[in-house]
Amino acid sequence: MASAIVATSRTEAEPYGEATFRREVGRRIRMERIWRNLSQHELAALAGVGRNFVGSIERGAHVLDAWRLRRVAAALDRSLGWVLGEDADPDARGSARAGASR
Repeated sequence: MASAIVATSRTEAEPYGEATFRREVGRRIRMERIWRNLSQHELAALAGVGRNFVGSIERGAHVLDAWRLRRVAAALDRSLGWVLGEDADPDARGSARAGASR
């Protein structure tokens, strides 16, 4: 009896749910950008990043870069924790800056 070796491609494997996490971060950024009535180009200009970066993050196609994500979060008046899904109250718009100004 012959045994078969089954190989999975790298795209099929999802170590630690990374692809799902990237898509969720991108969905959160896209929804906030749309809520604020910004184009990808406008958000990129506000954040000081490239439009292609914003688009690829929103699609979940780009490896997450904390430095640029922090700039996108600030442009959306959100915390990096919110972008990453760590804030407890997702409807507290601007809470990161409101607390800092007190």
